[in-house]
Amino acid sequence: MMITHDALRTFRNAAIATALMFASLASYASVHGGPENVRPQNEAQRFMSGGLYNSQARLAQELHLLHPVGSDAGSLLNRLAREGFECQADMRSPGSYECVFNRPLSFQRVARLETRVQTDGRNITSILPSLSVAPAPVPQPSFGLLATL
Repeated sequence: MMITHDALRTFRNAAIATALMFASLASYASVHGGPENVRPQNEAQRFMSGGLYNSQARLAQELHLLHPVGSDAGSLLNRLAREGFECQADMRSPGSYECVFNRPLSFQRVARLETRVQTDGRNITSILPSLSVAPAPVPQPSFGLLATL
């Protein structure tokens, strides 16, 4: 069996195309950060990972340090949302926001880290974090798959 000149040229072109494909893939990965990192722990979990005893005090200290009274409320609410809190405006008192993070604990309990942000419409007037532990809510029964008789 004899290898022809055309077969060698085809093999060479395929090898060059493969090398170019892997080189472009490697350059794309290096430019865009390489492989995706493992999902990092969000900030709300970080506050609670050191134990529930001082989570409220550490959160209050950090929020007052980074967002003092009189600073823009939007940046604080953005930060809390990025950290895993669910923020909603309190309709009963205008300019007030309630941000909540729930973390399941052992023995069917849930830790609730809540931060109440009071504003004058644009600027922060007070930040009030609180922590409570409550029994986990009872799951509601689902009757969607049962046949009616």
